[in-house]
Amino acid sequence: MSLEFWCPLRLEARAARRGAPGSDVVCTGMGPRRAAAFAREGRRAPAGSEGSEGSSGAVVLGLAGAVSDSLAPGAVIVADSVRGPGPARSVWGPGAETVWAALSEAGIGAMRGPIRSVARPVRGPRHRRGLAGDGSLAADMESWWLLGADPAPLAVVRVVSDAPAAELASLWLPLRVRRALAVLSRIAATLHPREAPIGPDIRRRQQPAAFGGIT
Repeated sequence: MSLEFWCPLRLEARAARRGAPGSDVVCTGMGPRRAAAFAREGRRAPAGSEGSEGSSGAVVLGLAGAVSDSLAPGAVIVADSVRGPGPARSVWGPGAETVWAALSEAGIGAMRGPIRSVARPVRGPRHRRGLAGDGSLAADMESWWLLGADPAPLAVVRVVSDAPAAELASLWLPLRVRRALAVLSRIAATLHPREAPIGPDIRRRQQPAAFGGIT
């Protein structure tokens, strides 16, 4: 049974499909409200997707903004925990370990570390660098809420698209975003042949779903 990719943005979903044609890709929607709604409704396959009934595990796959200038666009993070408006959610287990190992075997250097999910876009280098104070490597607006799904995703993989010293004014595709999306496509291509490492009956359970913290 193959992995399914949960991509918050349409451009992320398109990049995943380019890298892994025929894979199960779901666009969960941008931001905490859509992510929380998706998690409440439960995992679902994309309409008309062949083989979607055989998907037994999901990977959150998308872009993120680095919170320090030590990470360049294109850097890959496999989260070991995701911090948000509630208790941090651990995401490191057999699934994340398998994903991290698969990327390493394919020559995709991935960092392991915490990600911070925020309810609003992070604006300004000072704000971003402030998030780095707790050790977070990057920020997004969906992962913490998506981890409230039952069953939870097996792994969270984020590709850095910008950094405090070079913020994006929009998601129109400057070179660094194209670079990050190319890496995202390569990740999907690497993981698509993989089978989910653990079945739903024995899958690591997250904390009970919580959907608060959205303002």
